[in-house]
Amino acid sequence: MARRAKKLAALMVAICLLLAAFAQAELIERGNLFVKFEGGIAPTALPRHTKAPISVSVDGTIRVLGGERTPALRFITIAINRGGTIDTNGLPTCHRSQIEPATSQEALEACGPALVGEGRYVGALALPEQISFPLQGRVLAFNAIVDGQRAILAHVYGANPIPNSRILVFRIRKSSGTFGTVLSAALPARLNRHGYLKRISLNLRREFVYNGRERSYLSAACAAPDGFTVGVFPFVRVGMTFADGRKLASTLIRTCRVKKERD
Repeated sequence: MARRAKKLAALMVAICLLLAAFAQAELIERGNLFVKFEGGIAPTALPRHTKAPISVSVDGTIRVLGGERTPALRFITIAINRGGTIDTNGLPTCHRSQIEPATSQEALEACGPALVGEGRYVGALALPEQISFPLQGRVLAFNAIVDGQRAILAHVYGANPIPNSRILVFRIRKSSGTFGTVLSAALPARLNRHGYLKRISLNLRREFVYNGRERSYLSAACAAPDGFTVGVFPFVRVGMTFADGRKLASTLIRTCRVKKERD
């Protein structure tokens, strides 16, 4: 019986790995609105019992059938598996007044020591009775404290067709259950009154030294079951809420490999 149970468990793990291999991107739809979510961690080889530095990447692409304008994004959440932790002890912080308004270079000069990630965005600007203009630019993520709570200031800047600078505030809170850390940001109408988002990506990673110790903004272990060297886990749950009330969310399943620890 024990041998049969072990074989069954191995089969289940193999099936989960196969499904995870095909689930690198999740396409979610509500009516004619489609959102494709992608993302992952690096490296995927991690210790079993101790946490190691990682990077977390998330990518969302928004499409509407028929070439219609996508509804404005009003709220975004990124919930990270409880196996991953955020450490900001000793990490410099950035204040909104330092980077608003600012170009990407000016923001880095003002808050470079607080940088915890980067990304890109693609959108469009549609002024009344005018053709749409493409927008694209850089996203810089800075460690911050907002209203006494840990946060990320996402500085969004693009130079074409006109210079434009915005700040998205991702508040960070702890949660119980599968996803232990939740990042959430509201996008009020004044931020994108005449614009709409097509794609946004963000990669979070930062290693630093505090009190003589090496630290990482994000760290995790590979909690594979005993006797297995590969683990399958719900990596992140991403959700988007749009101005027309539609909500799209998806959970990305990923794998990790147990890294041999030094004696």
